Amino acid sequence: MDSDGIHSGCCRVVSLPERTYGLRMFIRSVLTCAAATLACAAMPMVASAAAPIEGSWTYSGGQVAVKAGTDGTLTGIVIRETRLTECLHPVGEPMWTKMALQPDGQYFGSHQWYNETPCAPTPTLGNSAWRLLTRPDGQVFLRFCSASHLRPDRQPSIAQDGTPSNFGRPCFDSEPVPVGKKPTFANTVVLPAQGKRKCLPRRSFVLRMNEPAGDALASGTVAVNGKVVKRLTRAEITQPVNITRLPRGRYKVRVVTTTVLGKTIKGTRAYLTCSKRA
Repeated sequence: MDSDGIHSGCCRVVSLPERTYGLRMFIRSVLTCAAATLACAAMPMVASAAAPIEGSWTYSGGQVAVKAGTDGTLTGIVIRETRLTECLHPVGEPMWTKMALQPDGQYFGSHQWYNETPCAPTPTLGNSAWRLLTRPDGQVFLRFCSASHLRPDRQPSIAQDGTPSNFGRPCFDSEPVPVGKKPTFANTVVLPAQGKRKCLPRRSFVLRMNEPAGDALASGTVAVNGKVVKRLTRAEITQPVNITRLPRGRYKVRVVTTTVLGKTIKGTRAYLTCSKRA
């Protein structure tokens, strides 16, 4: 208690009356505080730290990034194209959804299945289970088991010793993807250097972009002197991009990219077109 009363995370109760407060005021503040405390108790708890399962994992020749959602569950988003049998899971696809922690430490959620002829995502998902396990050498890995989308009555489970049950296809073990450098404009966007003359000899150049570690580029824009000259899709952003009809004299090129996991990487570079030598 301080000179004004009792404080909690949700309310404040005035202390028993000094001259300016009567008994009625004190009772009212107690009732208000009780109601606020009940409201706080009903609020969902927000984790203060990332869950151990969050991060990037290898999966069938590709990679999946597990990240927390706003509803308290986790989602696994494809960040490097992965293939199961004949069908590809494209970059950006939320392949694992509604991953919820269970009392015994495993996660239950859903996996996106595909029809194989032709390849197309199924409208219903397969019940799935995930569990972090540790090998004798101390290496942590992620075990994933899924039931067919045709068996909504079946929920796979992975025991604490790693033994799976109630699954369809064989379970898959994923390895953690090493954490690389934090993506920045300098290590993501490759723009031409201006050379010894500090200018570009041509009014065009080729721009390239590097995929960030543990993430993937989703889209981008290129602007020259504030005017957007290129809008890049996922398919285009991973290929060399030709920027043509650049202005004479001085100009600025601004590149903004958005990643699959929702990060923005942006920066500006100033250029000068070389004048013709006499």
